[in-house]
Amino acid sequence: MGGRALLRRLRARTRTPSAAHTTDASPPPSLGKLVVDDGSRTHPDYDRWRYVVPLPPPGLMWTTGAPSVENFLVVGEAWAQVVGHFLRLGSRVLDIGSGCGKLARHLVGHPFVERYVGFDVIAESVAWCRRFIVPHSGGRFRFEHLDVHSTEYNPRGAFRGDAAVFPANDGTITLAAAASLFTHLLEPEARHYLRETARVLAPSGLAVLSIHTQAPPRVPFAGTAARVDVAPDYFVAMTEEAGLTLRERLGPLCGQETFVFER
Repeated sequence: MGGRALLRRLRARTRTPSAAHTTDASPPPSLGKLVVDDGSRTHPDYDRWRYVVPLPPPGLMWTTGAPSVENFLVVGEAWAQVVGHFLRLGSRVLDIGSGCGKLARHLVGHPFVERYVGFDVIAESVAWCRRFIVPHSGGRFRFEHLDVHSTEYNPRGAFRGDAAVFPANDGTITLAAAASLFTHLLEPEARHYLRETARVLAPSGLAVLSIHTQAPPRVPFAGTAARVDVAPDYFVAMTEEAGLTLRERLGPLCGQETFVFER
């Protein structure tokens, strides 16, 4: 089944009133105004639900744009199914902006994932994933904190996004995923992240990336760290300049336009 056919099935499954808000939900005005959990606790309802992999507390879910447990799980599963479509035995996955494990929790038991590296600018989210997801991975998963400055998500970050170095060696990643990551990067940072994605991907490696596409006419790249919109053709051109080739336009996924690029 092709990627587009998979997305059609996912959309059909999630067309219910309760799942209608599985887009990149608007987070609080600023993370700096939100009391973020320190990464040491689970969701207050976790014991009742008894998921094998714990659920993060509401404060950390909010940082991924998830206003509810339902949103967090549905969006994470939808992304996992799309990513899983492109996994092969022995896949080495890089989760760019892994948050509190929205995608990782659905991949931790996947038999094709040989190694997974997730990284994020929010230290508390990384701490939570290390404590509650890594133990379920059999040593295959790790999470890293990149102290990148973000006015919305890490206002005290030590360095700019266009100086970030992904935690992976050249040509070692077979699949990179960035779910609602380029929706928060300004253009210099986005271009750098695309170059870094190309650097770490192995030959024929794939990158599944999403963007918001409501840029104003004749303004191909617009917004702030709270929300960035990019004209689709402009984003494709940026990505190809970074050294990747468009393989497939998957169309909308949870409210964002999604693409697959190849090294």
